Amino acid sequence: MALAASALRRYLLLLAQEHLEFRLPEITSLLSLCGGQFSGEQEIRVNSPFWILNIPSEEMARGLMKRTVCAKSIFELWGHGRSAGELYASLKNYPTDKMLPYLQSDSTYKIRIHTFNKTLTQAQKIKKIDALEFLPFKGKVNLKNPEHIFWILEDYGMNPNDVPEEPIHLYFGRWIADGQRELIESYSVKKRHFIGNTSMDACLSFIMANHGRVKPNDIVYDPFVGTGGLLISSAHFGAYVCGTDIDYNTIHGLG
Repeated sequence: MALAASALRRYLLLLAQEHLEFRLPEITSLLSLCGGQFSGEQEIRVNSPFWILNIPSEEMARGLMKRTVCAKSIFELWGHGRSAGELYASLKNYPTDKMLPYLQSDSTYKIRIHTFNKTLTQAQKIKKIDALEFLPFKGKVNLKNPEHIFWILEDYGMNPNDVPEEPIHLYFGRWIADGQRELIESYSVKKRHFIGNTSMDACLSFIMANHGRVKPNDIVYDPFVGTGGLLISSAHFGAYVCGTDIDYNTIHGLG
């Protein structure tokens, strides 16, 4: 049964710009693993680094980010628009009762800016942050260790040879969690004692495990195991793993 619209909350997903064809299947699989789904009305700009998702809870959003290697971060979306004016209007319409828990006088916060396909000067960033003074922040700014982090995210399109003066999409939200991008480096094939000419890139192996919705106590068997890339990612997610291969030297790490 589809989740009621009133039970859904909007989140902004910031994605990495690699393996574009695998991003939607990975996120879809992980949402189903967490118990969620895309809204039937959800429009996904597949190649864009910014996706707006309807997710029932922050807990589910965090669960998604504990697995994904295709997404960098997720934010509770407070407002968005195609211009600064639309963004500000959207923020002013966001329910105050949802903002207040994160704006209390005894809290600390900071605001960061992320731009896609354009670099801003520090002066430009400060100007954009100052423009949000209408938001009812009551806490103190803490740039080193804040309790809450808010982000302005701006999309300047996909063409590096034709960058518009103003962003085509603007978003503002509360940072929730980062994805598992560090796994790509931690399990890099460059760090392994033995690899073959078919050893799978670490990023792809984690994407495959996520596509398969591998979870703790699953049994994963790879009949063409090679040097075990898929099994490594599956084991990281808590599965019991085993595999076979016809190549004796590969299995035993010889040559």
